[in-house]
Amino acid sequence: MNIVPVTETDWESLKNIRLESLLDSPGAFGITYQEAKEISKDKWKSIASGKSGLSFFIARSDKENVGLVGGVRITGEYELVSMWVRPEKRNNGIGGKLIKELLGHAKSQGFTTVILNVSSENKEAYELYTKLGFRALAEASGTSGSELKKMVWHSGSEP
Repeated sequence: MNIVPVTETDWESLKNIRLESLLDSPGAFGITYQEAKEISKDKWKSIASGKSGLSFFIARSDKENVGLVGGVRITGEYELVSMWVRPEKRNNGIGGKLIKELLGHAKSQGFTTVILNVSSENKEAYELYTKLGFRALAEASGTSGSELKKMVWHSGSEP
């Protein structure tokens, strides 16, 4: 298994795994499958290019895309905004490797903290983030009415 940064030429891989993640876990993201499906080819290329501040990394195993993590630079903060691993590939360390890749990327961009929001119902994700050094800050309402936990990671807090 290897983790590769997404570039503009990977736009179709990004689109396909993003759509797959939305079908599998529709309540875990801030966009719906239908909204993502309607994004144009040019917009997917732009998203994949990283020019908008978004950065994605894909986990590949035997040339198959098995996981995705994404982060974005927003007003002086770096936020983990997308994290997903195929259900049959979970509990194999892929999620942790993806998150560590994103944390390394954030540090290389000069960020010493990374924030995220996770559904309070997603206990497995919460435990993984905690294991990797994220700490809960507060709760907020999610887009579907679910409770979100805001978490933060500080450089130097990795296990």
